[in-house]
Amino acid sequence: MEKILLAVGFRQLEDFLEKNLKKEFLFVGTTVYREGIIRAIGQKNPDIVVIRETLDGKENILSIVYEIRNKFPKKRIVFIAGKREPGDALLATLVNYGVYDILQGEKVRAQEIVALIRKPNEYKDVQHLQPVPVLDERKNEVLFQAPTTVVQEKEIIKEIYIDSSKTVKETTPQNEPPVLVKPDVPVEVPVAEVMEPVKEEKDKVESVQEVPPQKKRVKESPPEPPKEPAKQKEPPREATKKSFLDKLKTKSDISSSLGQKMVATTKQKIITFIGSKSGVGNSSIAFNTALSLARKGLRTIFVEFDDKTPSVSYWYELGHLENGIDSALIALENNQFEKVEEAVIKSEDLKQAESLMQKNYRKFPSTLDFLFFSKKYLTRQSGDEIENRVNLSLSKELFLYLMFQLDYDFIILDVPQDVNHEVTHNALIYSNKVLLTLTQDVSTIGYSIYKLNEVAKKGINLDKKLYYIINKFEKSDLSLKEIEDWIQVSNLTTVPLFNKEFINANFLGLPVTLYSKNSSLQTAFQKIEKLIV
Repeated sequence: MEKILLAVGFRQLEDFLEKNLKKEFLFVGTTVYREGIIRAIGQKNPDIVVIRETLDGKENILSIVYEIRNKFPKKRIVFIAGKREPGDALLATLVNYGVYDILQGEKVRAQEIVALIRKPNEYKDVQHLQPVPVLDERKNEVLFQAPTTVVQEKEIIKEIYIDSSKTVKETTPQNEPPVLVKPDVPVEVPVAEVMEPVKEEKDKVESVQEVPPQKKRVKESPPEPPKEPAKQKEPPREATKKSFLDKLKTKSDISSSLGQKMVATTKQKIITFIGSKSGVGNSSIAFNTALSLARKGLRTIFVEFDDKTPSVSYWYELGHLENGIDSALIALENNQFEKVEEAVIKSEDLKQAESLMQKNYRKFPSTLDFLFFSKKYLTRQSGDEIENRVNLSLSKELFLYLMFQLDYDFIILDVPQDVNHEVTHNALIYSNKVLLTLTQDVSTIGYSIYKLNEVAKKGINLDKKLYYIINKFEKSDLSLKEIEDWIQVSNLTTVPLFNKEFINANFLGLPVTLYSKNSSLQTAFQKIEKLIV
């Protein structure tokens, strides 16, 4: 029995395919973002990989197909493209790569995908997707033009199709046996609308095959308009906890076609705080920003990636952990997704814990959670077994898991200042915004310029998501205008110099935004919030 890996990122389609093909194929897993495809193939060893063009992620989709062709040349790829015309560069390249199982269009029917998995295409079925070569004999150049398409009559029964703004629904005409089994559509999926049943009809279909002379073009009958989407109640949070790859819960906006991108809600963001060098107060700024967001009711998790001298976990006595970032990364690598959440420290639990800090914990907003390295990892020696087991390159998967599965609105990352660190590298790429913390110290500003040049050399573009925070700011000859001219940016955000406030707050085990009543300090963090939200 052939094995199938699904990389479509659309739960209803996954359920439908498995329901209709489970007796013929073995489904070995799913991945919900592009970056997980190659690793999943290596782990699951499928015979068939079903890829949806706009699966979430930042990797180039053609680069992924190319890598599959090179690393796993015997794997069969079924590719679901968006609305593209024959001769399109992506479609032509797929055919050149030997990918013949291609479906494209604004609305791709689920039955077509099932049929294609059962019966693979041959080259003759997709040769029309390639440009037609035209030789210019005078210049000895080969030019290309899109193939000519004609309209061919083709009967289509519209029982079920996958449109990412609609649920999968049975629409079998009355008094006729059903053509396909109706898939189970979970009511908790908050991404779709229910369509009115559509009667059997004939549509015109774009095709490049020649039309027999006796065939006549048939005018398309317009479908009945869909009803207004019914409002559905969001289920309790506990009811939607599922394994990361198999039962992803997301508040994604699903666009009007299968070929459109599935994205997180506009408020869900990954925010990275990085210091230009040690001692600039980056952890203080990052943590108090996370707390400020959580106080507004936004589900926020603060993740401290300092694995040598962490500050926040020490200030609030949160560092003596059996589970932490390290165990979460190990769990992700071993597909033990339920263990990831066990590493998260929740403010709600802290308020119930027996601790001398409980009085302080009760002042934390209930929507604020934490993630630190475990005690075992922090006290490791070089070459320890746990160090060898932790794959920091999986940090990007941890970011996505926290957002899409644990459903945090904001993931606040406090990362090492070394831009060559694997965690920092991933954070700079996958973050929605990056906040670089400086002070007025000349070397600090110089290090920030050097650091950004190093990032640019790695091909990471931060131009549209980089913001500067000048911490411990006070009036001096090195003015804000001087700093702006030096680093060639404007509108720097400043946090005033209140060392005494921070020292007292940390000594008492309280975040400074909960301890201090200073209006200038509170205003500074409100400005940082506005950069993020």
